[in-house]
Amino acid sequence: MAQRRYRVKKAGYRKYVFLVAAVVIAILSVVVAISALKLISIKGGVTNYTATKALFYYSPPCGCCDIYLQKLKSLLDIEIKAVSPDEFLTLKRDMGIPESLQSCHTIVINGKYIEGHVPILAVAVFVNGGFGEDVKGLALPHRESDPNTWEGPGYYVVYKNGTIWRVYS
Repeated sequence: MAQRRYRVKKAGYRKYVFLVAAVVIAILSVVVAISALKLISIKGGVTNYTATKALFYYSPPCGCCDIYLQKLKSLLDIEIKAVSPDEFLTLKRDMGIPESLQSCHTIVINGKYIEGHVPILAVAVFVNGGFGEDVKGLALPHRESDPNTWEGPGYYVVYKNGTIWRVYS
């Protein structure tokens, strides 16, 4: 009889721990969501957060950028420039974009870059200085982009000292 009471108490304890963990996760999710909404306004995407000027470079015939470009236009004041493949590679080299992270287009904003299909929320944070002065760019190689959304399941942060960090979103 004593063993049954012990098992009932143990099972009750596990349920309690699970319930507390679920409540903590729910609270943290709400806090993160509220913080994100304060950072940007969402209305079918990021809308009119800032009017930051950006140059969007690509080399024809890139066909994947149309969907991603629409999302960027809601965030940035974009000037689009088609360049030759040689000019494109020179731009990437001059910006210091690591070869392993190069993609189908490069966006230049105030001397920093966004390479490939970096998630729009990360772009919004980057544009407004959220990554700090030591970051020279964000990147997501084309091969890691989701073909349905043309954004990635994460991105890379490239620091001025050459360090590269992988961020999962």
